[in-house]
Amino acid sequence: LAVRVRYNLGLLLQQMGRLDEAEAVFLEALAAAPDDLGVMYALADHLIKRGRTDEALALAERMIAAHPDEQIGHDIKAYLQGGR
Repeated sequence: LAVRVRYNLGLLLQQMGRLDEAEAVFLEALAAAPDDLGVMYALADHLIKRGRTDEALALAERMIAAHPDEQIGHDIKAYLQGGR
């Protein structure tokens, strides 16, 4: 499946409460497009919602490394380090 299709499928599965499946699809999308900012954001958001903040922080740092001029990675990192 194309990256955008995986991304959209992950969002749909997440909305349906099928969280393990959603995560698997987001990971497939990330494997296919390791620097895709949208996929990284969706996965980081998913991890935060599941309480897996260490993994989300690592992903935020990856977002910053791949896209240093995009604010979203910096915002996620600040959110996670600020203790919410």
